[in-house]
Amino acid sequence: MRTQIMCSSSQGDHPLSITWLRDDTPISNTVDTMSEAHIPKPTTMGRNQGKDYLPPDPTLTINQYAPFSSILSIHNVSSLHNGNYTCNVANHAGSVQYTAALSVSVPPRWILKPIDHDAILGSNVMLSCQADGFPVPTIQWKKSVGDSGDYQELKFGAQHASSPSFLEVYNNGSLIITKVGREHENNYLCQAFNGIGAGLSTLVKLTVHVGPSVSMETKRLVSRRGERITIRCEAFGDRPLEIFWSAKTNPIDPTHDIRYHIKKSSLVNGVVSEFSILETSLTDRGEYSCMAKNSYGIDKAVMSLQVQEPPKFPVNLHVLDLGSRSVTLAWLPNEQGSALLVTGSKSDHDSKPISNYILQYKKAEDVWHEHINQHVLPGDRTTAHLNSLKPANAYHIRLYAENNLGTSAPSDILFFETDSEIPSAPPQDVTVDPLDSQQLLITWRAPIRDSWNGNLLGFIIAYQKHGSSYLSVKNYTKISSLSTEGLNDFRLIGLEKYTHYAITVSAFNIKGEGPPSKVVLSHTLEDTPTAHPTDITCLALTSQNIQVSWQSPPKELCHGIVQGYKILYEPVYVEQEYNSRETKITSALNTVLHGLHPFTNYSVQVLAFTRAGDGLLSPAVTCITEEAVPDAPKRIKSVVSTVSSVIVSWLPPRHPNGLIAKYTIYIRILEKGQELKILKEVLSARTLHFEAKDLDLKESYEAWVTASTRVGQGPSTPVIKLVPSSSIPAAIISFSQSISVSWRADIKLACIFVGNPKVIVEWKVLNIRQKKNIRLEVNHENTLHLRNVERWNEGNYSCTTKNSIGSDQIVYQVYVQVPPSTPIVFINTVQKHSISLQWRVEDFGGTSLRGFTLTYRHDTDEWVEIVLEWRANSYVLENLRCGTRYQFFINSFNKIGISPNSAVETAKTKGNKPIAPVKYKFIHPNITSIILDLSSWDDGGCPILYFSIEFKIFQSSNEWIIVSNKVETKTLYNIGDLEAGTAYNLRVTAYNNAGPTTKEFYFQTHTFFGSISSTDSEKGPGRKIVLTDVHLVAIIIASIFGTILALIGAFICFKNYPRRTLSGNGDTQRTCSSPDKVDNRQSERSYGSVPENCPLSLPEAVHDRIPEFSEDIYPYATFHLPEHENQSGNVSLNHFANSPTYDLRLKHDNTSGIIKANIRFSSLVSITETNCNDSNNIIEASEINHTNTNAHCSKFNKSESEEYDSLNSDNEISRGRLREDDIYGRDSLNHAVGNTFTATSDNWILSGASLT
Repeated sequence: MRTQIMCSSSQGDHPLSITWLRDDTPISNTVDTMSEAHIPKPTTMGRNQGKDYLPPDPTLTINQYAPFSSILSIHNVSSLHNGNYTCNVANHAGSVQYTAALSVSVPPRWILKPIDHDAILGSNVMLSCQADGFPVPTIQWKKSVGDSGDYQELKFGAQHASSPSFLEVYNNGSLIITKVGREHENNYLCQAFNGIGAGLSTLVKLTVHVGPSVSMETKRLVSRRGERITIRCEAFGDRPLEIFWSAKTNPIDPTHDIRYHIKKSSLVNGVVSEFSILETSLTDRGEYSCMAKNSYGIDKAVMSLQVQEPPKFPVNLHVLDLGSRSVTLAWLPNEQGSALLVTGSKSDHDSKPISNYILQYKKAEDVWHEHINQHVLPGDRTTAHLNSLKPANAYHIRLYAENNLGTSAPSDILFFETDSEIPSAPPQDVTVDPLDSQQLLITWRAPIRDSWNGNLLGFIIAYQKHGSSYLSVKNYTKISSLSTEGLNDFRLIGLEKYTHYAITVSAFNIKGEGPPSKVVLSHTLEDTPTAHPTDITCLALTSQNIQVSWQSPPKELCHGIVQGYKILYEPVYVEQEYNSRETKITSALNTVLHGLHPFTNYSVQVLAFTRAGDGLLSPAVTCITEEAVPDAPKRIKSVVSTVSSVIVSWLPPRHPNGLIAKYTIYIRILEKGQELKILKEVLSARTLHFEAKDLDLKESYEAWVTASTRVGQGPSTPVIKLVPSSSIPAAIISFSQSISVSWRADIKLACIFVGNPKVIVEWKVLNIRQKKNIRLEVNHENTLHLRNVERWNEGNYSCTTKNSIGSDQIVYQVYVQVPPSTPIVFINTVQKHSISLQWRVEDFGGTSLRGFTLTYRHDTDEWVEIVLEWRANSYVLENLRCGTRYQFFINSFNKIGISPNSAVETAKTKGNKPIAPVKYKFIHPNITSIILDLSSWDDGGCPILYFSIEFKIFQSSNEWIIVSNKVETKTLYNIGDLEAGTAYNLRVTAYNNAGPTTKEFYFQTHTFFGSISSTDSEKGPGRKIVLTDVHLVAIIIASIFGTILALIGAFICFKNYPRRTLSGNGDTQRTCSSPDKVDNRQSERSYGSVPENCPLSLPEAVHDRIPEFSEDIYPYATFHLPEHENQSGNVSLNHFANSPTYDLRLKHDNTSGIIKANIRFSSLVSITETNCNDSNNIIEASEINHTNTNAHCSKFNKSESEEYDSLNSDNEISRGRLREDDIYGRDSLNHAVGNTFTATSDNWILSGASLT
């Protein structure tokens, strides 16, 4: 059988080289149809470099199909051809690879074929069955099912709980049966298959032979004298099987004693023999043996026969002492004559009437049975002490007497109950399971019910590090109110990572704590190491190998079992060609890195990893590989300089692999194709061209160049021909190159040329980043000098030479490397303790990045810098404060410099300040103390760190009494030494990382009679009720008197000017002013104004509160006297029904006591009730509106829209206008005494009386 693999290249410059490898080793057997002279040598990459070829294999044939295909043929395919086949396609620009796997299958064949086997019962049996093939065959055992010809798979392991046999199959296919039994005798089928072909199978027979096995029903038989007894003996084994009886080592012959009788019968797998004594006597006492024999062995069983007479039962069984777990008993023997032996001889008389006492006891709820608890006591004892009882249990006890002749009947049953004590048994089924690296879940069941010794109150969990000293402190957790019937569980948190803990659980009741459970050991789960390996060193061994060694991180910081180490290494600051990080994994503490580049500086980092993941990466260490021989010079060419001389020029090697020490140029002189001699010239490392002089036009010349380091000489350049000529065309010795230069540096571009006649040289700028006119500075050596280059200087610079014979041109590609551009930062996610950032860099600056610097801080703290590797484009700031605002920015850097900082971004971690609870949930007062439930505070998403608590007596002073500045408990806190029945202010400040929250509360302690004020406000009660304030009452009386005098004055004024009355709808105005005094604000409506020559003299306060302009009256503010305040004792406005009122745009409800007034400013006003029937008493009533439908002044009723229109004012303008001289300003507050109000939107709530 054969197979073929084809490899073809779909793209790439010709010529191509196609090579094959098996398991990364080149295949040497190649049939090449292309000319080797035109095919570039394959470029070996990575780990293939330096490997030997596979030995020639006639079964492998490689056919090359130029220019881009190759076929690998494999003849006589076998399993030896298994492996990974790789096709490598290379040209001058690089190489690519593709790998395919070949797997050859082989059907199974016998290595050790099973055969029939004989075994003895109880022995170990091994049935061998081994086969090989590819894939590796699977061995399967089956056994036959009866005579049906069917087979079933074997069940491995123990056949059942009581069976000592165990079946298992070894890795080599052998079937093992330990302690083989009769049930294993069968036909067994061994099959081997691997999916290739039909497979193998063979049938073997296992025969089990059984030796004799003898059993008797009892080992000791007690009989009363004169009774008939029968001793049964069963023997099992292969036939023929014989049974023999003996008494006291003497064979038994029934023909010698007519009392003896032996009966034999067959069983399925053996024989049963029954030996009977028709009438026992004391001489029959002794040992009787039953022995069985067959071809496979001998076995026997022995029993003892006792012939006795029972004594009389004990009497007067009673309790002497009783405890929780023990009882002391006493009794009296029953005086009875001794037993006689039947021999008739005096010496056979038994002088010991009682040899033993048998004491039996049980719990009261149990029944008597043959396996009851009992103690055998000497016959001379009349007391007994039981110490195996259980507390808090009722027991029954009975007693037997026994001698050599038998056992008596039981005594009378004694009843008693033990005392209680602590639990006597530990909890059951204690298990500990790890939840994570710092949590363990403990589960258990309560102790068995009989061991409670009372009602269980809870459980105690004790835990400590396993292996710690006995004297080390244990941690205890007491748990109450758990189930005593089902499964209990509890979670231990805050444990150390990957730590071995020893845990016990105990139960407790009112008597105390019971015994702990068995110590259960458990590990918290593994976590990633939080430390990096230490003492990292590296040493260059060769030009391609570096040895790295290190020490493991501290054990306590590994947080698990270190599975191995990862070594990350890469060239330092090497541009694209080599700049890739590689990883090597090992379990040792040192390793050798292979396949490195010569004379290259490598950065090496090491991390440890556990099953949980990778740990921290160590700081980088650097090592330089040793030097090696260099590559050949990159390019070489020759130009004619004179008639007898030629200049050879070259470029340095692409990979110098060290410091170039010298160049060697070789010139071979040929005459008619034959080599005459070779000239050799050694040049310095700075010399890149050589002039070969004194050449003869008639001879041929060839030249090549090599480079050398201190290690040795490298390969040579291609051989070029030197052709001297009488004509010297214009030619350039220098080469076209790509040059990278740092910004703001000077650069010289050489253009060395030859030619005759005179050469014309021209420098041009072909294309640059910015279209600018660049002034080219060229010196006498035709070198272009660019000074202080910038990024816009990047481009192609050409040097062109020409004369009448020829021309030449080179082009320099100039790249200017600058610092990278500013990173653009994004915020991905924000959590309580972390902020995830991401960024990108648009321009690396023409060279590789070397890293990033992330700088951050919170609030006004110091900036913290984190240096990140160049591969990073995201980072998670962890372990941040909850609810805290952070600032951060990022810059990048390369070998040229550092980029500008990104814009400072701001993000706040999740979480807010604490939220204060309502008072009834937080404060629980008592007579001389209060309890604060600190757990009622909402933490706002950030854990509360601590509390500050202060208090003072309500309205006493401004000095707060500090209880504590730092209360760290999160549950209940007690403040004592308070006064009974006293009001207090409490100020509590809760602190978390998001900031503090301060809240003041009002509370009252209880009186000694248990009562408390009905005030439920958090800020305390309001002002005193009007009529309960003595000062306020006095002011009210004085105000009433003043109001009466004002009404009298108004009456006199109206009487003197009878025609000037006020219109109810406000269309006419009452004017008391003299004709020569005209108000300069005629365009505005005057409300409540009093003429200067009016006889009425109003109080100054009244003048201050009368508005001058309509816009001074705010149309949507009201005064409201709540009904519940009137009911609590506040004076109703109806109380002043007979008093005139100076008011602004009244809306008066006689029945409800509601008066509405248009106002602009938050203030108190003076209000008295107006009798709307008396128009003479109204100073101004342009917008009177009675809200009660039963009002007596219906002619003044208006809607609120009509009221607004009557003011001729705009709502929005009037709302936004504030005036210093507003009559409802702060001056009016000086005239309001004993009033309280609450502002709600546009409505003002007034409690008490309004006075002038």
